[in-house]
Amino acid sequence: MEKRAVLAFILMLIVLFIFQTYFAPKPPQEVKEKPEKKVAEKRTEVHRPLEKVFIPKSPPKEMTIENEVFRVTFTEAGGGIKSVRLKKYKETVKDEREKEVIEDIKPYTSIPTVKVLAGGKVMEEVVCQGKSERSEIKGKPEEILFTCYLSDGSTVLKSYKIYPSDYVIDLKIETKPKVEAETTIDIASIGSAKKSYTFKGPFLFDGKNLEQIEKIDNKKDPKVNYKFAGLDEGYFAVIWIPEGEIPGLSIIQAESGIPVIRLIPKSNSISGKLFFGPKKTEILKSLNVKAEKIIDFGWFDIIAKPLVMLLNFSHRFTHNYGVDIILLTILIKIIFHPLTLKSYKSMKEMQKLQPQIMKLREKYKDNREKLNQELMELYRRRGINPMSGCLPMLIQIPVFFALYKALTGAIELRHAPFILWIRDLSEPEDLFSFSILGFSIPVRILPLVMGVTQVIQQKMTPTGGDPIQEKIMLFMPIFFTFLFWGFPSGLVLYWLVNNVVSILQQLIINKKLS
Repeated sequence: MEKRAVLAFILMLIVLFIFQTYFAPKPPQEVKEKPEKKVAEKRTEVHRPLEKVFIPKSPPKEMTIENEVFRVTFTEAGGGIKSVRLKKYKETVKDEREKEVIEDIKPYTSIPTVKVLAGGKVMEEVVCQGKSERSEIKGKPEEILFTCYLSDGSTVLKSYKIYPSDYVIDLKIETKPKVEAETTIDIASIGSAKKSYTFKGPFLFDGKNLEQIEKIDNKKDPKVNYKFAGLDEGYFAVIWIPEGEIPGLSIIQAESGIPVIRLIPKSNSISGKLFFGPKKTEILKSLNVKAEKIIDFGWFDIIAKPLVMLLNFSHRFTHNYGVDIILLTILIKIIFHPLTLKSYKSMKEMQKLQPQIMKLREKYKDNREKLNQELMELYRRRGINPMSGCLPMLIQIPVFFALYKALTGAIELRHAPFILWIRDLSEPEDLFSFSILGFSIPVRILPLVMGVTQVIQQKMTPTGGDPIQEKIMLFMPIFFTFLFWGFPSGLVLYWLVNNVVSILQQLIINKKLS
């Protein structure tokens, strides 16, 4: 039975490795036709096309407004937001620039972008007059106003309100008078191109269910009943929260392949909030629309969230998530120590029964059904449960995957340092690398130490004398070291500590049973 548990765990790890490498959510593929163009051609017969809009000869001016949590760059090109950088988060451990959640992505040089579908003209081509009294927001909110003039005489007014310490910007867009050609508002994010085991992409919440949109269909009718929608970057998100009259909403795919939220106003105005920030539970709860629903760890959500809560609780005292992972591992081992003790005793008894088991296998080698019956009868007489040896391994499996999901999706663990060179528990260890035949080979300490502890643990674990199981166990340390080489260092730390505690447990149990 232990052999089956080991094989099952190996298979699950292989599935995780293969899924992460080949089947993780991919960035959206480019579409062959521009959805804007198709709509424009379809509706030109109904609406009068706009005349040529004014294209500035000089580059549009920009202004940067900042509060406690982010730095927002506005541009007169369309009166939109060109960049949002989060002041409390960095791009990477090595790149200490502020994390950017909105950047210049052609053709979206700013968001929200107003597009005139009937004429096919993009508002970035129009220079908007904008002003702000302050560049740094302290004490009270600041309103940033832009006035944009269309060539048909219409005026688009854009109003943004930034608060001193919030990740939210109030947005209001109004057209005076309403243009004859239909307008839309597009919201784009950085659209991460990295494959990931964690969902990245657009989402929609209808008040009850969160829909993660992995496949974008530009032909779908706009949604009219929703509480919020947004773009998930993994650890960060851009969220649109409508207020008042809810505009129609479509998730489209830009020509560049990035997902875009397209809003279609029902009248000449639109109001709502734009959130640019981390996927942190208390911050998302403050939006009061159940935005915390976007923190989703999939199948292991029910285990991963309590794990993150425990890590956050101990972090108040330790201020080191590596230490928190160690403490969590020890706590789990203590809780399940009685089960481990029972499992170890069962394996010792199974080891004693091996001579009788071998005789039964030889006697009933041609009768599988009779062999199983005799084996079960033998276990019953000796009071042994062959399943008990598997239970500690089976318990580790959901915890292992839940911790993996937490490390790759919980903002608290992003860039969390441990000791010395281990500066990011959510990424593989980065000591140094060397090149062989043009390939860069990373050198990592934790997986090697973990492999050594796996060997020690294997030597101390009763195998029951099964030669097949012994061969499998001989291969396990090599397999685990290779497999864990590319896993987040926090996950390798968990398994390493788990091995060390298991070795100590076995030493104590051996002393008691001897």
